[in-house]
Amino acid sequence: MKRILSLALTTILATSLLAGCGAKKSDDHLARIKETGKITIATEGVWAPFTYHDPDTDELVGFDVEVAAAIAEKLGVTPEFKEVAFDGGLTGVSTGTFDMMANGVDVTDERSETYDFTEAYAYDHAVVVTLASNTDIASFEDLKGYTTANSAGSTYEAMGIEYGAAVSNVDTLGETMTLVLNGTVDATINANTSAQDYFNTTGTTELKVAAVDPEVTKYAVPLAKGSDNDSLREAINQAIADLRAEGKLAEISKKYFGADITAE
Repeated sequence: MKRILSLALTTILATSLLAGCGAKKSDDHLARIKETGKITIATEGVWAPFTYHDPDTDELVGFDVEVAAAIAEKLGVTPEFKEVAFDGGLTGVSTGTFDMMANGVDVTDERSETYDFTEAYAYDHAVVVTLASNTDIASFEDLKGYTTANSAGSTYEAMGIEYGAAVSNVDTLGETMTLVLNGTVDATINANTSAQDYFNTTGTTELKVAAVDPEVTKYAVPLAKGSDNDSLREAINQAIADLRAEGKLAEISKKYFGADITAE
């Protein structure tokens, strides 16, 4: 009887140890992603040329879309894009709804309190866009007392508030530009790359870049804080380094911007 009990206890202990090993593996985000064979990526789908829909095919395309897909390929998994509002994407990353976000998310001290960022994969500058005829706004400081339009939860919204503007929230880049054009707001703060793309795509001469922030904007992948994401962050960093060394990042950048914004 004692021997039977001993064998039974040994079996239970062995099973517990194996279960423990399995639990450790499942506690690792990268391991879970590889187990499912896919990585969920939050993106807006309305911010050209970073993430938008091709007007002819309606396919989700853009710089961030292709970079994220290339990262997923390096990880050996399939990218699964989820289109959400900017602030919803960030919230979804922090709560675990999405594995990562690819949407020109720039690294800030405030965001770094909530997210662990990968290495930067692209660089930009924030700009103020106004009507070409506007002579009142020539710097970020001039925004005080005026109105701007930006995506909720974006750095550009925060900058508008910081400089004393009344900020209206909109969903798309096109909407922000339209509000400036029709005089509903006085300006918008946005990425220089996106502003230039809008100017080139629409051919408008009614808008201008009124001011450029000298500080470099670094775009990176935000991940939820915690050791659970250490291996995933390391793997994405390696993927970014490989894509940069292979010239793939520069190739994607030139496709969408006509220039390489992946080198600081």
